[in-house]
Amino acid sequence: MNSTTVAILDVNNEGSLAGSENKSARVLHSILKAEPDLKIIIVTGKKLRQSRLEGVDVFIIPGGGVMLHQQWVLGVRGRKIVRDFVRQGGGYFGICSGAFLATNARFGWLALVDVKLHDMKHQNRGGGLINVKLNADHVEAILSSEWTLKDTLPMLYWQGPLMLAPPYGQPTQAKRKKGFGTINEVASFASVIEPEDSENESIRFPEYFSDEHMSGHTACIHTTYGKGRVFLSSPHLELPEENQGMIPEIIRWTAQVEALSNST
Repeated sequence: MNSTTVAILDVNNEGSLAGSENKSARVLHSILKAEPDLKIIIVTGKKLRQSRLEGVDVFIIPGGGVMLHQQWVLGVRGRKIVRDFVRQGGGYFGICSGAFLATNARFGWLALVDVKLHDMKHQNRGGGLINVKLNADHVEAILSSEWTLKDTLPMLYWQGPLMLAPPYGQPTQAKRKKGFGTINEVASFASVIEPEDSENESIRFPEYFSDEHMSGHTACIHTTYGKGRVFLSSPHLELPEENQGMIPEIIRWTAQVEALSNST
């Protein structure tokens, strides 16, 4: 069995996924290390710049950190290494702040995906469990029938990006020359979070958890950048625990390897 090497960014630069900022990374590490065909390594910004992600198939920037801090951890050279890695055929998986950082919405971000973001002014709004609706037209390319037969799934939203996929997701010729690919909506937000349902009652701007600002906006996408594949999720699809089986399937798709046959 050929193994797929997955690198997870340690935003604390310690190489041990310690600290509250790496909670999402620790959950992902636990899920993926249980898969026999996946080899998991932890990279700091320094290690990434030294290794240039040589031998890595998929690079993950998880949620839990602040994208500006993640941007700083990678550095200018590190961000170029990540862009070159994906352009040349590597995979990128970004969750929450890792999804923010993959876009070209701000100068100095990774610019792997050409997508506009809604209501950045109130991005720091808090969160809680929210339902997402799967898009049958695009989810089957990535996930098995265990997931595609479901209409909606609960996920933990914690102030991730509200993406505005362009009509039909098709880039212009000029954008395509820069490496941007077609944006495919995998899931959209199907509900809002009521203040009384929020985790630790941490909703900061309850008026911005409304149908106008949440329902219908894109929650998860898949696309390409150059020869590489990109999967972005605004909510933490690794939580709740019942969703965790999706993670290895997304990784294998992003790595451009055939999915393992389901045992019967």
